[in-house]
Amino acid sequence: MGVPFRHAILAVDISEASELMVASASDLAKLGVEKITLVHVAPVPYAGERREFSTDAERGILKVYKKEIEEQGFEAEFIIRSGVHFYPPTELIMTAEKEGADLIVIANRGHSKVQELLLGSTATELLLRSPLPVYLLNVGMDLDEETDERTFTLRKASEKMLDHVLHATDFSATSNRAFEVVKSLESEGKVGKVSLVHVQGHHALALSDPISLERLTKLNEEMLNEKRDELSDHTREEAQTYLTFGTAAKEIVSIAEEKGATMIVLGSQGKGFIEKFFIGGVSHQVARLSQVPVLLIPAER
Repeated sequence: MGVPFRHAILAVDISEASELMVASASDLAKLGVEKITLVHVAPVPYAGERREFSTDAERGILKVYKKEIEEQGFEAEFIIRSGVHFYPPTELIMTAEKEGADLIVIANRGHSKVQELLLGSTATELLLRSPLPVYLLNVGMDLDEETDERTFTLRKASEKMLDHVLHATDFSATSNRAFEVVKSLESEGKVGKVSLVHVQGHHALALSDPISLERLTKLNEEMLNEKRDELSDHTREEAQTYLTFGTAAKEIVSIAEEKGATMIVLGSQGKGFIEKFFIGGVSHQVARLSQVPVLLIPAER
């Protein structure tokens, strides 16, 4: 893979979370993005009879978003997908493919459709079905108990996303595709530091033979070191590798927090013993638990 991102789909639900995403859109330039297409999905509930459904209000807000993004130096446009029972993940993917985009950007907090999209079962479907990389911003909500007012904030500033990139790998083909993206970004001097982590999942518990476990650990350490050696002179010397044991998603997020990573990059599908964790599992849970942005790279299709 390793091709810089040029055209991003920004999924918005006309909420405070969407406003934060738009306000921080300039950070996407660090990934190579030059064009942003705002996509708003407005499902129309079927009431058993035909009735008019207006999106004029949403259109007016999207025009404001579009202008703000253009002022940040991007080419911009917006699209409203509205119809009876339109399903956000499906509409986002179809629109992204039709528009020739190469990245989908979405928030993993908020409310309304964004919350439905990323905190429910549809999240897994989006991550599994998307033929494009998905970039997730962590938008948090603070509630004032006295006034009951909500304030949305970015958990971690996306402007620092490339200061320290953590790549989580299971050494699968999909993980290798994700690593190619990391290498592409760091070879261009965009990444400050790279760390690599592999989690020896619960399947290793079956290795009751200490010698076999020792061999597995040594093999994984060697593969991590080989990946580190593939990095450019810009980051190779300072790059760190981590081999841990436990529940994959929790270990990845823990390493990210402990080592000060500013973005996590991983594949959305895995292989072998831990395939069941990666498909709709590790990638989804990392996206849900992580305080920093997450870039998910799909399998080759």
